[in-house]
Amino acid sequence: MATSVIEICNNALLDLGEDVIMSLADDSKAAGLCNHRWPAVRDAVLRAHPWNCAMAQAELANGTQTPLWKWACRYALPADFLRVIQVTGRDGETVGDWEIQGSGILCDEQAPLFISYVRCETDPGKYDALLAEALSARLAAALAYPLTGSTSLAQAYWEIYKNRLTEARGVDAREGVPESMAPTTWLNAKMGR
Repeated sequence: MATSVIEICNNALLDLGEDVIMSLADDSKAAGLCNHRWPAVRDAVLRAHPWNCAMAQAELANGTQTPLWKWACRYALPADFLRVIQVTGRDGETVGDWEIQGSGILCDEQAPLFISYVRCETDPGKYDALLAEALSARLAAALAYPLTGSTSLAQAYWEIYKNRLTEARGVDAREGVPESMAPTTWLNAKMGR
């Protein structure tokens, strides 16, 4: 399991035959590229699957701005939001019609609205070992051409990334299904809602 961003970056660099870095602020091409590419690579891989380590739930309060057309309500998404997995209304039922626009979710459901979502988990210490390997492989694919000038190496690491992602998704998915935050229908009935 990776313990730091530097460890993930160094795994990618070692795979490419490059020297390791001590910090993202090092005065080297590799450190500069890692510093620049890491946030986008991390977010792309986290968005690719509802990773157990990156799942979160939130109750969204109705926003003050009403959409101009089509939808009745706009809810602001959490600051760490990357991808919606499930939207549930106050009755505990899944909301079928909604869409993301900018930093908000639009729908006809009145407040409160509950979401289960993938958050931007920035602590590599919380990543599963296979997720860390997938992140390292995607970073190696992103860094291969700028560091080596080899398109074939970049393509090879893209294939390695896809294989590691498939393995990591499979194991992660077998460890449970993320639950919805919304109260169940029977609980609503018990509470008189």
